[in-house]
Amino acid sequence: MDHLIFPKSALDAAKDGRFEDPSVFAFREDVFTSPGWTKHGLAIIDGLPVEEPQLADQCATAASSALGRLLPQDGAGQLVREVKYRGVKLGEGATGRYSDSREGGQFHTDGPHRPDTAPDWFALLCIRQAKVGGGLILVPTEEIIRGLDPESLAVLQEPFLFDQREAGVPPVPRPVLEHQPDGCWHVNYLREYIELGHKHPLGTPLTDQQVHALDRFDQEVASAVAAPDRIEVKLAPGQLAVIDNRRLLHGRTTFGDDPQDRDRLMLRTWIRELAPVGAAVAAPSAAVVSDR
Repeated sequence: MDHLIFPKSALDAAKDGRFEDPSVFAFREDVFTSPGWTKHGLAIIDGLPVEEPQLADQCATAASSALGRLLPQDGAGQLVREVKYRGVKLGEGATGRYSDSREGGQFHTDGPHRPDTAPDWFALLCIRQAKVGGGLILVPTEEIIRGLDPESLAVLQEPFLFDQREAGVPPVPRPVLEHQPDGCWHVNYLREYIELGHKHPLGTPLTDQQVHALDRFDQEVASAVAAPDRIEVKLAPGQLAVIDNRRLLHGRTTFGDDPQDRDRLMLRTWIRELAPVGAAVAAPSAAVVSDR
């Protein structure tokens, strides 16, 4: 896959909030017309400076803001979130999240439990990579759809309950698969959050039909992951991956079996599409918050 660059002129313009600058338009069009994006919903951008924490935050914000509007990733309104091992497992306690663990697998989309603020796209800027593991694996929704039986496909278009990973907050109903007017399929998925949502005191148990449909979905994901031509990328420091959160499930390979590899660090942004390529892009509405 060909990699792109974020030109210094576009970086400087985006950092200054000049989102109508021609260099920003050109960068945005390069991303969304690139072969990797057109075919898979994936673009890799090289050469972002990440040596200094503040500069890395600024670069993640600028590159992401050049593509769309940044969205909050939690109740505190955090726009740039560190993805690193925080000593927890997925689903642990009331708030344990996949991004806080070092587990692999668990293929999902970002923000399935937050339908009002779920991103159209998300970006990951690599600050430090694990020596072993930590590779990004992507599964196109179309590959899953092709293998599903009609009954499972119908059930997956009905609402499931997603746990919102906040203490005292009820689960939110949302379908796993949504068929769009243009014929495309959008996906919302993290099975652990679905199971937690249906076990919630305010939830209802999963039916046999729902469990079967989820099992079939996972089987198709597993088949795609096992394929020799699967999409797998291991980012290097300074590389930014932009991923279509509506078209792709993503997961990673487990990292941190060696304690020295538990220092893996990515900066993540959630991005909402504002307008077609070539139209003006608004600046983010809030300051970057980092829990570094």
